[in-house]
Amino acid sequence: MTNQTKSRFQWSPKIIFTIAFFGFLFGLYFIFTRKPAPTPGLISVSKIAREKDDLIGKFVTIRSKYIEKLGPTSFAIRKRKFFIKSKPVIIINASGKVFDLPSEKDTEVQVTGTVRQLDIPKLEKEFNLRLQDKAYEDYEKATAIVAQHIALAPEVNDIADKPAKYYNRRLALTGEIESIKNPKMFTLDEDDLLGEQDLLVLNPTPAMAVNNGQTVAVTGVIRPFLLAELEKDYKFTWDSGLRKEMELQYKGRPVLIADTVYPSRISTLD
Repeated sequence: MTNQTKSRFQWSPKIIFTIAFFGFLFGLYFIFTRKPAPTPGLISVSKIAREKDDLIGKFVTIRSKYIEKLGPTSFAIRKRKFFIKSKPVIIINASGKVFDLPSEKDTEVQVTGTVRQLDIPKLEKEFNLRLQDKAYEDYEKATAIVAQHIALAPEVNDIADKPAKYYNRRLALTGEIESIKNPKMFTLDEDDLLGEQDLLVLNPTPAMAVNNGQTVAVTGVIRPFLLAELEKDYKFTWDSGLRKEMELQYKGRPVLIADTVYPSRISTLD
């Protein structure tokens, strides 16, 4: 190849910058538009409304932020797109635990329970509930979920921003495992571009092995990191080096005490 031909293929700084810039834009587009496959068992509100006859009696999990309180132990969830509302799914809290709905409209709630038709006398008898009939007058024969588990489902970085509002509350979180310290300890990353702090997860009774970079769903309770209390309450035994490292890195920060960890690619389904 002659020198003249070679000169035609020289990469000028301007060409290199242009290619890099468009590559960066493509990367941003991919990050903000990708839609991971949903976790098995996680069903959209619209699917429940659409296929309720096939789902009666099935154990399902849903997430939504479009919530309307009905009574002390119940609320309605809808799918909302632009100004159109879908038929509601009525959530009956049969968990035996009081659940306070989030005050922020952008916080999702995760519900796990059995799909049923809303028949107040039958549900009261079967699940030993006391429901106020007047609260359900407008929802006769609606689809209901009798919930065994209800949890807030905020973003991981919401907890880092305002940890006190989540302390001692049961949460359902999804994120990417950033770092594994040992089988009972890892950090959860929101996987965004803002450089938010990772959330420490302590799993006292791990039921599955996890890997760096794996996307998982975790349910549990948020607490402030107070080393002595955590060691006492959950029988953690850490060597002096790890204790010192954790005390320096996490003291006063939120920590999630997990009761379940499972593979997940949850996306917003509503």
